[in-house]
Amino acid sequence: MPTPLRNELTLFPLTHEYTAYWQATQGVAEQIERSPDMPRLFPTEGVVRVIAADLTARSHPSFALVYTDYFAGVGDQWAATCVAGGAIRSVSTINAALRMIGVTATAGLDEFDTIGLGRHRSTPEYLDRYIDLCDELGV
Repeated sequence: MPTPLRNELTLFPLTHEYTAYWQATQGVAEQIERSPDMPRLFPTEGVVRVIAADLTARSHPSFALVYTDYFAGVGDQWAATCVAGGAIRSVSTINAALRMIGVTATAGLDEFDTIGLGRHRSTPEYLDRYIDLCDELGV
């Protein structure tokens, strides 16, 4: 379910299983280049471009994919971006990805906090059903 953020951005939670399911059912072949350190569960299915285009009503959308793995304040993060429908590329940090899609940090905050991503720390439970749907499809 899309959630409005600050700076006219929208958060659309997804998981690897969600994108794998839609990749398989929509017949999309594109895969996102995976950096060597990306976790297996980072969504690398090119169907995210189709989803972003549908959500934004733009044929050449700009978006960032962000993934975190934290426990008790310690962890890692990964990100990829697509600018104006270009290639989807991995980048070093979530803040770098947000800068690439036009987010400017507010004084005293980084880009992550500027748009309010810190308020969204868990994957919505409704995405859990895609684990079973992927199993049913064999993906």
